[in-house]
Amino acid sequence: MKKILVVLTGGTIGSRVDNDVIDVSDTSPYRLLSLYEESYGREAFEVIQPINILSENMTPDSLLILLKALDRIPYGEYAGIIVAHGSDTLSYTSAFAGLLFHHIPVPMILIASNYPLGQEGSNGLNNFARAVEFIRGQNMKGVFTLYQDREGVDQVYLATRIHEAEPVHDQFRDFSGCAFGRMENGRFLLRTEKNDEESRMVEKELKKDRKQKLMVPDSFSNKVMMIRPYPGMDYSVFRFDENNKPAAVLHYLYHSATACLSGEEYNFLSFAQRCRRQNIDVYTASYKRTDGKQYATGDVLLKAGVIPLLNISPEAAYAKLMLIYNSKKPMDREFLQENIYFECIEGGNV
Repeated sequence: MKKILVVLTGGTIGSRVDNDVIDVSDTSPYRLLSLYEESYGREAFEVIQPINILSENMTPDSLLILLKALDRIPYGEYAGIIVAHGSDTLSYTSAFAGLLFHHIPVPMILIASNYPLGQEGSNGLNNFARAVEFIRGQNMKGVFTLYQDREGVDQVYLATRIHEAEPVHDQFRDFSGCAFGRMENGRFLLRTEKNDEESRMVEKELKKDRKQKLMVPDSFSNKVMMIRPYPGMDYSVFRFDENNKPAAVLHYLYHSATACLSGEEYNFLSFAQRCRRQNIDVYTASYKRTDGKQYATGDVLLKAGVIPLLNISPEAAYAKLMLIYNSKKPMDREFLQENIYFECIEGGNV
């Protein structure tokens, strides 16, 4: 029986509580494995720990250490991979992993925990156990994120479709509005609606031979700045000099693919034009489509030449731009805007 590779990174699932302060330690990450053995019996695990941090402390440098470690894995030697991660930036690491490793021949499952292991209400051990069941019981490959919700449902998300947790109930949600599936009684159940359609899309996308693929970069030296609009956002505070500017700006729009175009300091178009004069590419997202009817403000943005990304979450859009702008190979605009299955299971140009 092939082993399951467990990649420990710290986070709440690898933390302990000391005087009401939750933090990582050198020994606490391995408690996950001992608790699993106590509750479920022996399993064939192999463990690596590329980083050991609280996930809110994830930087491009530490993220790159993790991604390079995942890239070096000889996947054929394992039944699957479980990445134990902190919940705060779980959706971002999931997006990077989903874009980079969706082609691997075994499942990679990212998990987290709402509370430290052993604390009442903690779902960390459960999430880990369900990930083991997913690997041992399913004939699936690709990258997924598994997390038990507050109703006790063990939700399985496509890694590039999961949104960060909301702050009231600490619950994740899927970009499409419904998780890819769930674990129940040791089995993975694809969500009931559109099963046949989604199965055909999975098969079609996995068989595609893409001319351009995203690769783990040598460094994240080129920065991507992501901003979100709100009433009163003053774009004049964003001033870049030639020695300290991003390679690109990702402006995630309101849900109707709109942004404020009134006044001067509140005008996104003025900001975008200023970026263009400094050779900073500007991308926008939240578009469901760019043809057909558009709001007047959204229409102005499209005609002004800001680059739209379709049907993509903020996390996946940011990850995709970071990978592209730090790639050695130039990526064409068609590839940039392509909606591959692992980014967009429905509503996209698959």
